[in-house]
Amino acid sequence: MIALVITAIGCGTKEKEVSSAAESMEKNKVVHIVTHAVNAPFEFGAGTGVQGLDIDIGNEIGKDLGIEVKWVKASGYERMFELLRNGESEIIISAVASDPKKAEEFAFSNPYYDSGDAIAHQRNKFDIKDLASLSGKKVGVATGRPGDTFMTNQKTATGVTISRYATMDDALGALNRTEIDAVVGDEPLITYSSFKSYPNTTTLPVLINKYQYAVAVRKSETELLAKINATIDRLKSAGELKKYDETWFGSVRKDAIGQRENDLEVERLKKASKSISVSIQKISGAFSMDRLDGFVLVLEGQDGRYQSTPILTDGNKGNCRFTQSVPPGDYKLAMSIFKMVTKVTVPDLPKASLAMDMRISSGGIAITLK
Repeated sequence: MIALVITAIGCGTKEKEVSSAAESMEKNKVVHIVTHAVNAPFEFGAGTGVQGLDIDIGNEIGKDLGIEVKWVKASGYERMFELLRNGESEIIISAVASDPKKAEEFAFSNPYYDSGDAIAHQRNKFDIKDLASLSGKKVGVATGRPGDTFMTNQKTATGVTISRYATMDDALGALNRTEIDAVVGDEPLITYSSFKSYPNTTTLPVLINKYQYAVAVRKSETELLAKINATIDRLKSAGELKKYDETWFGSVRKDAIGQRENDLEVERLKKASKSISVSIQKISGAFSMDRLDGFVLVLEGQDGRYQSTPILTDGNKGNCRFTQSVPPGDYKLAMSIFKMVTKVTVPDLPKASLAMDMRISSGGIAITLK
């Protein structure tokens, strides 16, 4: 069977004959499968070849067809569909979502992977929690992928500036360099690459959009599509698709979730009020330490007034502790016996308790909090 593809040439058009997949495979003795090999762990470069979860599926399709697979690397997402349309490949496998719009021209197999869009953000920024919190933000997407379409059409987040990149990794790289505020894209891709390659980024473990990956062929290729579906069904029923997922993702999802939970705990501790114990030591000078007994320290700031227990001394050392936990921030520290008022900062360290070290010398009093 011959299909006609009409392409624009200058001011006119040219009809290109496209052989059926069966005729092409019979003639070339290979099946051409096109992929955009920038989507680890589904498809990515391995020397001059490709590897990944999708590559395993494609090779199984080739086995069931009884023919060698020749992988074709496309330069972009839309370029894959051009190569399929023009007869330069018979199949697309590249973490492609079943697309109702593209289904007008192409046919999609049974789904082989549940996916969807998620949000990646900088690890030290926690104001992005959901789609609505992208309002007013600069958001990166990979051109042509589902996240691009979704962010273009969504109405929940307002005032979003969309920055388009050739690949998901390009978008994550920009996020890692703090050039943008977030990335929206395929959850499996951004979770994997964020954790593996972009240490300043993390992914929210919530989908804001759902879809499934499928194999694409020309709409006329009903016989080829039926054979592809048979392979996918076989791999599903045998548990092979699950094994592929475990092989290529390994512990990445678990580790990424663990890292995020740790980041959230660190952020919680940084913002938490601190239990403060005080150690006082005389380094030099004629001052008698026992004069401090019974006096208190007072911290006063915008979050309130906090007082210590009475100071107790023993030789050249003394101690006390604040009776309430103190929120991080700037305070005035008062000690009436010295008629002293000085500025101190309770730091937002990721810990629940802090130690205040006061050193008294003939030159004055030095205070540190750590």
